[in-house]
Amino acid sequence: MKSFLHLSLAGAFLAAGSLAVAGDGTISAGKLARDAKNFYGQTVTVKAEVEDVLDNHTFTLDEDAILAGADVLVVVPKGSTSGLMHDQVVTVTGTVRPFVQAELERDYDWFKDGKILKKDVKVDYKIRPVLIAQSVKTASGSELISE
Repeated sequence: MKSFLHLSLAGAFLAAGSLAVAGDGTISAGKLARDAKNFYGQTVTVKAEVEDVLDNHTFTLDEDAILAGADVLVVVPKGSTSGLMHDQVVTVTGTVRPFVQAELERDYDWFKDGKILKKDVKVDYKIRPVLIAQSVKTASGSELISE
C-alpha cells in the first residue's frame, strides 16, 4: 500500500510539472528553471511569485516545483523593481540567457563586479537562467517597471 501511495504522489508531482505551459502562452518558472537551455535567446512570458527582491534591478521568481532547479533570476535593465514584494504574483516578459557575469557587466553598467554575487546568499546564480525583463506586470495587469 505504501508503494502505491508513493507512486501516486510521485506521478502527481510529475504531472504538475508537465502542466508548465498555460493556455495563454505563459510558461511556469519551474519549466524555465528546469529547461533553461531550451529557451536561451528566446522571448518568453513567465507567471510566478516573486521569491526575493535583490535590489532595484534584480529579483528572483519562485519556481515552486520539485526537481525544477534554482529559482529564476530576473534582471530589469530599465526602470526599477522597487514596487515588488515577496510572494507577489507577476507576469514577466523578457529574453532568456545564461548567467555569464562578464556579459552582464558589459551590458549593464550597474552590474559591475557581479554585484548580486556578493550578497550573502545560499545559491549560486551562475547555474540559473537569467530573464532580461522588458515587462513586469501584476496580477491585475499594472506595469511595475517604471522608467
